[in-house]
Amino acid sequence: MGLLKYSKELVQKYANLTRTVNEEFINIHPLQRGGMLTPEALKALIDFGDGYSVCDNCLKGRIDQIENPPVVDFLKDLARFLNIDNAMVTAAARESKRLVMDVLSKKYPKRKIVIIDSLAHYSTYLAIEANHLKVKEVPNSGYPEFSIYLEGYEKVIKEVKSEKGELPLLILLTHVDYKYGNYNDPKPIGELCQEYGIPFLLNAAYSGGILPIDCKKNFIDFISCSGHKSMAASGPIGILGFNEKYQDDIMRHSTIQGNLTSRSFPNKICSFLGCPPVYGAPLITLMASFPRVVKRAQEEIAKEEAKKANYVIENIKNIKETKVLGKLPKIHPLTNVETLGFHEVAKTHPRKGFFLREEFKEKGIIGLLPGISKEMKFNTYGLTWPQVKYFTEVFISIAKKHDLV
Repeated sequence: MGLLKYSKELVQKYANLTRTVNEEFINIHPLQRGGMLTPEALKALIDFGDGYSVCDNCLKGRIDQIENPPVVDFLKDLARFLNIDNAMVTAAARESKRLVMDVLSKKYPKRKIVIIDSLAHYSTYLAIEANHLKVKEVPNSGYPEFSIYLEGYEKVIKEVKSEKGELPLLILLTHVDYKYGNYNDPKPIGELCQEYGIPFLLNAAYSGGILPIDCKKNFIDFISCSGHKSMAASGPIGILGFNEKYQDDIMRHSTIQGNLTSRSFPNKICSFLGCPPVYGAPLITLMASFPRVVKRAQEEIAKEEAKKANYVIENIKNIKETKVLGKLPKIHPLTNVETLGFHEVAKTHPRKGFFLREEFKEKGIIGLLPGISKEMKFNTYGLTWPQVKYFTEVFISIAKKHDLV
């Protein structure tokens, strides 16, 4: 045993781990709205919170082959939901991206370039770096819309082919970006990838489970999704969807054998080091929430959720020195607002940039980043219309308090 000993002080330090988040507050945190657990997931969490709980009835040594709870059926249903040939759970959407790049770099060893949009999540860059690959970015329009030039993908493909004498390893498009919530249509990029023979990965970490997605229709070879960001699951858990063409590459079975013991593990999948580490709460909450996720990702509900974000935007746009960043109208409800008026208030306020978060919290609204007043990100996804209207009223009332309306 190490130097740390069991003590009263140690017990007290970890005795009351609680959050201020409860039914009395409206949570507008941009990362959390899509991951809020459903009642069914909360119930399942109590039974399956223990680490390896979904493995109680594992008969074949593989998480994707467990029949009770029905993981086998779930993965098939998940693939049907995304309209792609196969689906597998992963440790997170970022792990799905890393895994795809790893597999493709072995399949096409001469290809070293991954083309991405210039608003890609930082984990996209790290996945490229972890696989010893190089990145080429497609530019965006800059302030204030930051629209990705989708036509720029072909230009960069040609540049790579000319400079390297090889096609890119992979084309990646962020379906909805984390910074501005901009939606990008995957179909033009899917068609381009078909034309050039380049694998296409759609990063749907912020959209899978919120917006309707049809991988076949959009010529998507791989899709990465996030259960804890957008599919009402506790984290961390991701999803990797992939076409049959890459089945053998993704699901490659182990062939190693011990030199002394002759131990071998032919049933284990190398890409996942046997099984993805989602043995309890992450997988069971994803499964329990799935029927509601399927329902809410239908087009009519997605449009209604977009209306809520656009309602807030329409009503706050006249606050002094306030500007919504990103493309409008919103398709995905993640919203970034430049709040230079509040930033000016922060310069002389006793609480500096913390005042804004604190005044919202006093009104029962949480989820704003602490200490930041220059830029404000929020997400109205899943809020009721009365909650959306109340949030809007509070936003305006705080602006009035500081003479910004």
